[in-house]
Formats: sequence, structure tokens, C-alpha cells
Amino acid sequence: MISEDEDIKCMLAFRAGGDICFEKILKKYEKPLINFVYRFIGNKTEAEDIAQEVFLRVYKSKNKYEPRAKFSTWLYRIAANICIDYRRKPANKLHASTDSLDKPIVRDENEITSEIADASKNLQENILEQKLINETIMSALILLPTNQRIALTLCVYENKSYREISEILGCSVSSVESLLFRSRQTLRKNWLFYKKNDKSV
Repeated sequence: MISEDEDIKCMLAFRAGGDICFEKILKKYEKPLINFVYRFIGNKTEAEDIAQEVFLRVYKSKNKYEPRAKFSTWLYRIAANICIDYRRKPANKLHASTDSLDKPIVRDENEITSEIADASKNLQENILEQKLINETIMSALILLPTNQRIALTLCVYENKSYREISEILGCSVSSVESLLFRSRQTLRKNWLFYKKNDKSV
């Protein structure tokens, strides 16, 4: 797998006319990007379509590319913007966000993953139950406000730092902390509701 430094070299080579370098980038990021978009919209077919649109924009923007940050940060920012545009369409808007990003919060980066892991240990080793857990988490993710969902997905599933997430979303690090804090609060409430109403737990 090519590294971040090699990503930049590949993109610069692609900008200079080396299409084979674009194929290397596509091979590395296609599946992770589809997964990222899928966790945002919850529809595999549309996630694949959006991922294709992301790479199409990368292809068309090759002459404008400047390596000011990690290539993956630039790529995920394009993906995040397309996802946000997707959510703005009335047919796709499940939940409107009215959140303020100004509230101070306590930083707690790994809270949600440990909560999900701890809760999962209490369930029986059953494929159907595990599927239900995954569906519950996905349903809760989809109902989060747009920026909260993107921030949480980038943090938990893509292992992006707070700084990288702030660059992708175009906001401050403190705003990212606030987004993550409130998204975890919402997921925790939904998870506790699930455990309370599921007799197998």
C-alpha cells in the first residue's frame, strides 16, 4: 500500500500526465471511500455512485492540486462536501441540524468505540444479534446531524486526528471536539434505549 508521501508524489505525477498514478490512488482509496460514504448515507449503491463522483472530481481537479496537506485530507474533504450536498437535497434529508458549534466540551477520543465493544460483549455469540447491533449503530449514525456524522465517522472508522477532521470540515479543532461529544451523547442514548428494550441483553 502506498504511503501518504507516495500519495502526494502520485498525485503530482498524475497532474504531470501520468494516468497510471491515478489508478494507484484509486486502488488504494476506492474501498475505504465507499465505506466512508456508506456510513454516512446508509445506501451501498448510492455510496458507490458518490465515491465515483469523488474520484471524478479528483481527476478533473488534478491541475489545481497543491500538496498543502495530506492527500487523504484533501480527498476526504471532497467526499465530505459531496455528502453534505447530498444531505441538502430534500429527498435525502432525514434530520436537519440546528446545533451550535461553540460549546466547550471535554475531549474523549475513544469513548464511543469502547462503549460499543463493552456492550457487544454482553450479547450472546449469535450472528443475527450481531447483525442487529450493526444495524442499530448504523441507524443511529444516519440520524445524526450531518457534520456530527461526518466527524464521528472520520474519527472512529477512518482514524483521522482532530486536526485532520477540522481541515476536512473546514472548522476549528474545538468545533470538532464539540461535534464528537454531542454525537457520542446521542449514540449512547440510542444504545441504552436498545439494551433496555431488547430482552436478549
